[in-house]
Amino acid sequence: MRIICIQDELSRYLQIAVKAIATKTTLPILTGIYLEAKDGNLKCLATDLEVAIEVNVPNVQIITPGSVVVSGKTFVDIIRHLPPVPVEIDYDESAKQVSIVSKHSVYQIPVLPEEEFPTLPEIKSGNTVELKGEELKEAIHQTIFATLADDPRPFLSSILWEISPEKIRLVATDVNRLAIKDIVAKSSDQSSALVPVRALREIANIFGGNHEANIEVIFNEKLIYIKGGGVKFSSRLVEAQFPRYEAVIPKDFSGSIVVDRNDLINALERTALVSNSIKISLAGPEMVINAKEPDKGNCREEVEVDFNGKELEIGFNVRFLLDFLKTTREEKIVFKYVQEQKPALVQGQGNENYIYVVMPLKLSV
Repeated sequence: MRIICIQDELSRYLQIAVKAIATKTTLPILTGIYLEAKDGNLKCLATDLEVAIEVNVPNVQIITPGSVVVSGKTFVDIIRHLPPVPVEIDYDESAKQVSIVSKHSVYQIPVLPEEEFPTLPEIKSGNTVELKGEELKEAIHQTIFATLADDPRPFLSSILWEISPEKIRLVATDVNRLAIKDIVAKSSDQSSALVPVRALREIANIFGGNHEANIEVIFNEKLIYIKGGGVKFSSRLVEAQFPRYEAVIPKDFSGSIVVDRNDLINALERTALVSNSIKISLAGPEMVINAKEPDKGNCREEVEVDFNGKELEIGFNVRFLLDFLKTTREEKIVFKYVQEQKPALVQGQGNENYIYVVMPLKLSV
């Protein structure tokens, strides 16, 4: 294999592919990147057997077609640090090494056994969904904070996708809260799947940068497969039962307030300097926020609100409220409540596509 590439384009695509190489493994081949040059195209592929990423690098001159597996991190780091000039990559099969030649630089790196590189499963059929990558990125951002990435319970380290012909609903929970986001999408069928948090972070980073382009998502029983912008991404799905989240969403309320989002964020951030456990008192045109810690003192904040309903004192983890407030866009926030030990519902005023349910704390503030 012998090719000539544009350094900055090759580096940009390799930075995507390298996200799938294994960092902790007993199989050295999973630390490699598979390069295949043929039919005017350079394919770069990496996988850790859970996630796989394939990129197709444009503007590549193929002198001799072929394929090779190189050490992923070493190869990517070398390419990334070369100057923005054409780079020649030449695989000497007899010497079992790859030469990387730039303007004033020559590197030789060893190769990995190509025959050991895993064959990846292909999705030939499944539920196909079309949506905008930017909107999916926002939906992930607005739900992923309500998960527990390292929790051994699979449904807490993943996000539920509920797919219907007109929309996708993303649902996340860490037991103490529930984030639900609906986005417009076109689907060939109805289905549901649990997508792991690690995969979702990569999906948002890879496919969320193009404001106009659509991406295609295909689900089968075990895999999610996404393609768009010269990138193909696949991940194993989580095999677990997601809880019946609808039962947690309150339907009847004893009161509600409307509050300016920025005013509330500022008050909560100041309160968090004293304690993450707060008490909110609702009784009129002002929300009163109290917090105290023996070694930090106490504080009181007042925020103007439109109040409607019964008086209430209720406790919250301040970080749980800030997580939602910092991911929604609406200037006004609606906070609906039932009683002090029942979950509350929070959403942007007029936005039914993004709701947040949060459990209160039992406090003696």
